[in-house]
Amino acid sequence: MSAFTEANRKAFDDLSASYNTKPWQIKLANQVAEGLQARKDWLGAQWIDPQEPSGKRDVRLLDYACGTGAITKALGPYVTTIRGIDISENMVQKYNETARSSGLSEEQAHAVVGDLCGEKVTEGLEGPEWQDFDIAVIGLGFHHMEHPTLALQRLAARLKPSTGVLVIIDFLPFDVKKDHDAGGQGGQFPEMKHTIKHNGFTGAQMRDLYQTAGFEDFEVVALKEPAVMELASGTVQRTLFFARGRRAKTVWQKFSGWVGEMQSWAAAGPSMTRVDQSRWDPGFSHGGEKVWDIGKVKEEQYSGMEQNAPKKAWNGF
Repeated sequence: MSAFTEANRKAFDDLSASYNTKPWQIKLANQVAEGLQARKDWLGAQWIDPQEPSGKRDVRLLDYACGTGAITKALGPYVTTIRGIDISENMVQKYNETARSSGLSEEQAHAVVGDLCGEKVTEGLEGPEWQDFDIAVIGLGFHHMEHPTLALQRLAARLKPSTGVLVIIDFLPFDVKKDHDAGGQGGQFPEMKHTIKHNGFTGAQMRDLYQTAGFEDFEVVALKEPAVMELASGTVQRTLFFARGRRAKTVWQKFSGWVGEMQSWAAAGPSMTRVDQSRWDPGFSHGGEKVWDIGKVKEEQYSGMEQNAPKKAWNGF
């Protein structure tokens, strides 16, 4: 474990007793949870249908940097199996205590201490239990990660090819000169400065990270309402974003698809239709600008969003 990762481990061990107990912490957790549930269809995972018979199929969630379980609480109603990973032993203990007290079995929801994104993967995380997830989520932990490219590559390997989805919720960056982020929200976060590796991510940076790690269908959306944190040093406001991408098909899947297309073409005879492949990527400029202009992003552009989706409690988690 690197010195930086150790600093994070110790900081979150110390925070575990009071984590998500202050009003602003609860509001931020709810903001993230409501954002996920409202965009459930947009996220693109193959969720369970409440009308399906129990046990018909398994939908698996990897809650990475799980903390005490905010992401698990938000998406628990739509999956069947959840595995959490966190570098903080105390956070993992809180997560599992909450899961058990909520009546969830270890088979349904369980977290372990570990690190997928360090120089070496923690022993015990290579078995089948830690593979083939339908969706992986990092909720407000990405800016603490020392090697973001490696993190996405390691998580991509845990997802189902062609269908597995990675979701990252984090902050737009501060403008160093103007002391605010790209959405105009100002503030600092000195209490955790020694554990923060990145001051946020632009949409272009996230797009490049996802593509480098082998993801397709990348999209990102920023929330209009700022996240407000009441710290000892004062009030901090940040702009949240939700990013998602789908793991690309394996080489074998692509080859099999190509063979199938060739067989269909041979059976039907040659017929070509010119298709305009150009499209507008939401949130990104085609004029060479490097700054992500969130003013051009409208949440309503995503037709799959459930703007008025009912909130669902998940066994009191």
